[in-house]
Amino acid sequence: MSENSGRTVVVTGGSRGIGLAIAARFAAQGWTVVACAPLCLEGLDDLIATHPSVTFVPLDLTDVASVKACAQSIVKDHARIDALINVAGIALGGLFSMTRIEDMKRVFDVNYFNQIVLTQYLAKKMVRAKAGSIVNIASTAGLRADAGTLAYGGSKAALIHATGVMATELGPFGIRVNAIAPSVVQTPMAAEMDDTSKAALDARSALPGTVEASNVADLVEFLVSDASAKMTGQVIRLDRGLH
Repeated sequence: MSENSGRTVVVTGGSRGIGLAIAARFAAQGWTVVACAPLCLEGLDDLIATHPSVTFVPLDLTDVASVKACAQSIVKDHARIDALINVAGIALGGLFSMTRIEDMKRVFDVNYFNQIVLTQYLAKKMVRAKAGSIVNIASTAGLRADAGTLAYGGSKAALIHATGVMATELGPFGIRVNAIAPSVVQTPMAAEMDDTSKAALDARSALPGTVEASNVADLVEFLVSDASAKMTGQVIRLDRGLH
């Protein structure tokens, strides 16, 4: 029996990209994995078929009622929640002068507000257990002031700030909260990026190559493990040395 048997991790955005890579990593290590997403896509279906410890719970981060229903289902069905990985997100590019507030609000609902709501619900169970680890997947866009990142970068900057606040407030209950700020990761979302922007990113990166979803999963694994037991409130850049 795996040493992680009985431990439960909740992964938002778990049906594809970074979230699916993280869900697969924890499933392979014997965790009970709750993958949350609007739809159970083919990759997650395959993971569930090979790992009975993985379950799917619908989560629409544009709808606060869906967020509450998801959280209530998880709390009811699982005696403990050892880790929460907030991965889900949507992208929106556009210059400041051209960004519609309606679009910006939608990005913040998904990338920030409703992830906070979900975390509030699930953290209560961690507080009662006096243990847990939360990892927020932010972005270098939340640390920089590049043109065209008003909505997406602003939402990730808010998530980075929330990481520090949660770390301060939840630390006395034995709960650690950290964030990872990747640059562009090779996922379906990254495929929407134009070639000129990709070339500019490469030119500003110290290391060659690309950041893969598995690289993010590596870092999440470390941040949830006992190897990082004294780390909280940190924002770790995973960006090939972007300057």
